[in-house]
Amino acid sequence: MISQEELNRTYDHACVPEHIVDYVVSMSEAEPYLIQHYLCYKKDGVLIFIGYPLGITFNQKQMETSLNMALKAIKPRIVSVIAPTTVTMNGRVIQQNSDSYYRLDLENLVIPSKVRNMIRRASPEISVEHNDQWHEEHEDLVAEFLATHKISAESQRIFIKISEYVSSSKSVTILNARNNEGLLIAFDVADYGSRDYAFYMFNFASRKHHVPGVSDLLLSEIIESARRKGKRYINLGLAINNGVMFFKQKWGGAPFLNHEFMLYEISRAGIIENLLSRL
Repeated sequence: MISQEELNRTYDHACVPEHIVDYVVSMSEAEPYLIQHYLCYKKDGVLIFIGYPLGITFNQKQMETSLNMALKAIKPRIVSVIAPTTVTMNGRVIQQNSDSYYRLDLENLVIPSKVRNMIRRASPEISVEHNDQWHEEHEDLVAEFLATHKISAESQRIFIKISEYVSSSKSVTILNARNNEGLLIAFDVADYGSRDYAFYMFNFASRKHHVPGVSDLLLSEIIESARRKGKRYINLGLAINNGVMFFKQKWGGAPFLNHEFMLYEISRAGIIENLLSRL
């Protein structure tokens, strides 16, 4: 288990969404642990290892040492690792991909004129609410998104569990965008569970009731909230695809951390071999 002192340390240094314990626990139902400077989660023979250290500069050898400590303590059958660099393990590679986290630096942020125009375009038609309550209308927008986009099974599982994440977190805010008839046409989920970072977690916007610029308006509200709360950055999440990357880049978002995802299946023998290879 993770202690309150360790949770406080995580809050002080969290820079990626996977450092938000409430988020990962609600999505995976796994138990959080801190091993040296690295957060990890375990459940039913699965280890989720977050290879971004808390409070220190990343070091490949140090990360691998902590990972091997987690392997020895947890003895998993499946290992999921996200890290700035790839990790080689003795086992079968189930999945592997690369991406980058994007970030806004709030101190130096200048909103581009085209983005400001989109915000002004949406503002007369939209009112924005801030709350922490999840309702059926949010489920309806998620269902519309799932019906109109091709996304992975893993992403679908995450979207279905957003309500659990919202209800379990004390640092989440939902930003609702309503049209002049009071209909919810878009919403964002933001998490402020870090000393220095706000996290742009989810954005859903209706295609049936589309208002140009509504997603820009919502992000501008997150930026203002983050500034009021004293945050220095907004982690915009991964690029994911060209469309999502374009939205983040047009705001001035820039890649700041490499993201390597590796999913391994390892036998007990493979764990022992992996440990011995590091001696």
